[in-house]
Amino acid sequence: MSILNTFYSIMLPILIPIAIGALLHRRFTFDLNSFSKLIINYYVPALAFVKIYEARLSTKLIASVAGFLLLQFLVIVMVGYAISRIMGYSKPMAASFSNSVSLTNNGNVGIPVNALAFKHDPFAMSIQVIVVVFELFATFTFGLLNASKATSGLRKSLIQFAKMPVLYAIAAGSILQLCDIRIPDPLLLPLDQISSGMFAFALVSIGAQIASSKLQHNTSAVLLSSFVRLILSPLCAYVIILLLHMKGVTAQALFIASAIPTSRNSAALALEYGNEPGFAAQAVLVSMLLSSL
Repeated sequence: MSILNTFYSIMLPILIPIAIGALLHRRFTFDLNSFSKLIINYYVPALAFVKIYEARLSTKLIASVAGFLLLQFLVIVMVGYAISRIMGYSKPMAASFSNSVSLTNNGNVGIPVNALAFKHDPFAMSIQVIVVVFELFATFTFGLLNASKATSGLRKSLIQFAKMPVLYAIAAGSILQLCDIRIPDPLLLPLDQISSGMFAFALVSIGAQIASSKLQHNTSAVLLSSFVRLILSPLCAYVIILLLHMKGVTAQALFIASAIPTSRNSAALALEYGNEPGFAAQAVLVSMLLSSL
């Protein structure tokens, strides 16, 4: 698949809502704090519940893929913290930088990339679903605590974490999925509609964040974040794949997933807790643009 085709099929539909969000913010000046609260307390819980509830995967596959994902995640988190210490970033900046390199957009970018690369192969897509579920869990456990403790302290961040709706959405989805309990369509349908609407709303929010920030600010940190997310992360994944003796479609799908750009949720968390939201929004945009390469 050519770079132009990748950009046209996957990146352009993502960049257009971002551009619209930036233009609308310049025209109307949105309340970005309200945006972040809607994403974290309304859209994300619905998305987490639906993705986990609808997953139909074997225990063996989940265990092997989750083991890889956890090991890779820990390595990248340590890399992020090490770079933050070397560069002398402040606590809010270090938290935002760490989230930008460790949290990925494997839902909205990774799923179409997987579908195109493997020609909609069900097995490859099942691996991608595990990656998405892991990403949601990592984002609203580590990512949330990491973002909140930088400004609130560990004790307050743990209290805030316990109040997050997404935590209970993940638990409810997991229990219903494991117990094979079906919920009525009138209850599932609105949750599905809300989760489907998150993508467009989150991208408009990122565009508004970019429009409200100085694009020249933290340029080196933004480029460094993209380097870790798009180059260093897949290199680490490749080594882990070799160490775990993973092969075939499983190895290929996980390797591709390791090079997906920065999660838009990292920008939402940075905005919610005041951890350099301008940097976070730029990190999402730049990594998205460069990832087509």
